[in-house]
Amino acid sequence: MSSIHAPHLYRVVLIDDDILLHKLLEMYLFEHHYQLQSLSCGEEIRDFISQQTPDLILLDIMLPGKDGLHWLNWLKHNYPNIPVMLLSAKKSAEERLIGLEFGADDYLTKPFHPKELLIRIRKIMRHPTLANKHVTYQIGSNLFNPAHEHLERNNQLIKLTTQESSLLQFFCRRPDEILTRDCISQALNGNEHQPLNRSIDMTINRLRKKLGDHASNPRYLCTVWRKGYRLTLAP
Repeated sequence: MSSIHAPHLYRVVLIDDDILLHKLLEMYLFEHHYQLQSLSCGEEIRDFISQQTPDLILLDIMLPGKDGLHWLNWLKHNYPNIPVMLLSAKKSAEERLIGLEFGADDYLTKPFHPKELLIRIRKIMRHPTLANKHVTYQIGSNLFNPAHEHLERNNQLIKLTTQESSLLQFFCRRPDEILTRDCISQALNGNEHQPLNRSIDMTINRLRKKLGDHASNPRYLCTVWRKGYRLTLAP
């Protein structure tokens, strides 16, 4: 098992016995600000996932031992909130349909261009509510439901925009970490933050109001001077 660390960004796990593919995707995804960790067979996922939860799994169908469809079924039964993209050298529509019926979030045929993989990863990551529809986060006295894009506080529902919900969920998946504007923009928009673009700051200001946070001395969404922002779930 190997890994390249890119702090504060999405954690992607590749389960494939193709060592060359591991090396190619490690470098390519790292250059685009994703952390990739590699497993050579499905059996390794049990121990790995018990220690840390990835944001996305890339799963080859043709694996040594039990095949990828077996592990897809296992993942969807035990960890239904983790999105899985199947990889396969087989191009038949039947296999693709079987994979999607098993619960795969996407299916990519080998060989593929790394950029196409990156585009598909970004597409899944831009819709985190689809991958985490059963998750509810508690932020102080607020309950955050990403699937319905709202906060609940004192028995009142506070509606969030899609951008606000996506941003807040990104913070919730990285509590107490300092997230830079580049990191946030890369994860949500697929590009680096532009210094003159104030959309992230404006969205955070709106989220603070909806969380009942103090603008001058926030308890939850805190500004870390010259670095970025940090979410504290229970101040």
